Amino acid sequence: MLSTSAEKPLQGRADPRVSLDAAARRLQITWPDGRVDGFHYAWLRHAGLCPGGMPNDTVNKLELLPDDPARLAVESFDLRGGLLKLNWADDRVVTTHALTDLQAGAYGSERRVVRKRQPILWDTETTADLPCFDASVLNQPEGLLAVHLAVRDYGLARLTSVPAEPGQVAEVAGHFGPLFVSNYGGVFDVRTNSDLALGANTASFLGPHTDENYRHAPPGISFFHCLRASSGGGESLLVDGFNAARRLREGDPGSYAVLCRTPVLFRRFAPPDDDMRARGRIIVTDIDGALEGIRFTDRTIPPQDLPADLVEPFYRGLKAFWNLVNDPQAQFRYLMRPGDLHIFDNQRVLHGRTAFDPAAGPRHLQQCAVARDEFHNRLRLLAASLGHPAAGADMAGGALG
Repeated sequence: MLSTSAEKPLQGRADPRVSLDAAARRLQITWPDGRVDGFHYAWLRHAGLCPGGMPNDTVNKLELLPDDPARLAVESFDLRGGLLKLNWADDRVVTTHALTDLQAGAYGSERRVVRKRQPILWDTETTADLPCFDASVLNQPEGLLAVHLAVRDYGLARLTSVPAEPGQVAEVAGHFGPLFVSNYGGVFDVRTNSDLALGANTASFLGPHTDENYRHAPPGISFFHCLRASSGGGESLLVDGFNAARRLREGDPGSYAVLCRTPVLFRRFAPPDDDMRARGRIIVTDIDGALEGIRFTDRTIPPQDLPADLVEPFYRGLKAFWNLVNDPQAQFRYLMRPGDLHIFDNQRVLHGRTAFDPAAGPRHLQQCAVARDEFHNRLRLLAASLGHPAAGADMAGGALG
C-alpha cells in the first residue's frame, strides 16, 4: 500500500504528477500547466469504465461502488499512453481512466464555473444589444446555432420576416425541438376577445410573468409570432428575470434568500376545465448559488400556507421582486409587427403586454413552446456538428429545482 506522501512521475514529456492521500481517500493530479485537481476514491470508482455495458448507457457502473466509501483503498497506480490504471486493494478491482476524461470531469466549484456559460444580463439601457435575426438564418446550420446561442445567453432572440400565416410558429419551433403539448394543444391562439378566461386574450395590461407556473414542468422555450398587430397600445414587455434576481440579491439579500428557499404554491382555478397546482421556488439556484431559473406571476399565486415565522418575510420578498420586474428601467418594450417572432426562455425571461384598445383593431398572435431539455439537446448536437465549444458547456437547468 502506498503511503499518503507517495508520488510517482508519469512517463513522457510534460507529464502530470499523481499522488495519493490515503487518509482523505483522494487522488491528486498536478497538471503540466500547474492546475491541481483532486479526485475522491469513490468518484474514481464510479468513473471507472466497465466493459459489457449496453450501447446507450454511460458504461459507468454503480455496482463497482462499495456500500461504504471508507472501505476504498488504492494499492498502486500506473500511467501509460495517456491512461491511468488504478489497482484497488479492497477487492482487487482494476479501473482505467483516460487523462482527457479526468481533465474534462474534474469537479469542484472552480471547475464548474469554467464549464458554465455565464448569462448575459440586460435591462432597458442594454436592449439595443438584444439579438435580432432575419428568419432566413434558420435555414443554415451556423445561423440556426447563432439563434440557439442567443437564447442560451440572453434568454431571448427575435426573428423578423417570418411569414404572417397561421402555423408558421410551429414551423419555426420545429428547428429547436418537438412541440410541448398541453391541455391548450401544441399551438395556441392569442386573439382579442376569443377566450376571456385567459388574460392573454383580453386587452388589459398584463404584468411581466412567466407562463404556466402551475405546472410541475412549465413550458421551457416559448415562441410568440405576430399575425396581426394591435393599434393604440399593446406593446410587448420583456424583462430579464436573472437581472431582476441579481438586483434583489444586491439590494435585499434577505428577501432574495427567502425566495430562493421557499416552495410557493401556484394555482390555476378555472372550472370546469382547470384546477392545476404546483409548487416551486420563485428564484432557483444551483449548488454554487448561480441562477438557474425564475418562476413568477402575479395572477396564479394564491394566499400561501407557510410557517408563521416565514409569512411576513415571504410577502416582503414577493413584493420586492414584483417591484423590480415592474420597474420601467428593467423592461424592453416593443410593438410587435406582423412577421415578428420572439423566442424566449420562459424560465428566465418574463413577458407581458401594455393595455390597448380592441375597438381600434383586433390583435392576433400564435404561440407554442419547446421543452428546455429538447432545446438544449438540439443545441449540443448542432454545436458538435459544427465543432463549436457549446457542445460541452453546461446550461441553466431552469425553474424545476
